[in-house]
Amino acid sequence: MSYNPYCVYPDPYYVYPNPYYVFPHPYYGYTGSYHEYPQLVPILPVPISSNNLLHSGPNEYEIISERFLNGWLHPDKPTPTIKQIFLVAHSTREGHTYARNFNDYYNRVGNMQMLFHGTRCECRIGRGSLKACDSETCNLCEIIKGSYSMEKAKGQQMFGRGIYTTEVSSKADVYVDNVDDSQDSIMILNQVALGRSKIMYEACHNMQAAPPTYDSVTAATYAHGGEVRYHEAVVYREDAICPHAIVVYS
Repeated sequence: MSYNPYCVYPDPYYVYPNPYYVFPHPYYGYTGSYHEYPQLVPILPVPISSNNLLHSGPNEYEIISERFLNGWLHPDKPTPTIKQIFLVAHSTREGHTYARNFNDYYNRVGNMQMLFHGTRCECRIGRGSLKACDSETCNLCEIIKGSYSMEKAKGQQMFGRGIYTTEVSSKADVYVDNVDDSQDSIMILNQVALGRSKIMYEACHNMQAAPPTYDSVTAATYAHGGEVRYHEAVVYREDAICPHAIVVYS
């Protein structure tokens, strides 16, 4: 059997883009309660040794950490230290359905990008726990258990009420909000199906959806005649984005 390298979530396989590794779904075949399984799967760096020289390509940890560190562009922010990286398992029934919906949408519109999102976290997930908490106001856990919510998307942003992501990790860090006293922060790396994305050169605060014939918007930066210093992209539907991993850093 051959697998489409551009199919993001063909159950029972996870497909990790760039360079599109395929791994068996860790919970495939499980018939019990989805909630018994953790929502996060830890991944570790692969040490260089004679045992793994055949696997000379970058592993998932290296891909994500490189993207995170290379995307840290704010000159006034010290380069962070990555503490741990976890893949989002989509192990709840809601998460499993959401991942399928994202895959269906992505296969229709294409142009999938790996982009960061910072949000509020009220618990210790990723810093002692692999399970999401039950708080409805812990945005990070609500996202990894099920999905992003357009109901929680704030209006009057630069491009209206949508879900904002960026390739610049230091920009997403501005929106990371850890309620507890931990010195570690958490950021989400997402698969985002941008489809046909309209380049926006000025703000449009009352947008509720992408312009006609477009699937998303991307802000032009100062360098390209726009009004933002760093990249950001906006989608206006929940099935256009799927959390892929979280990065714990300090």
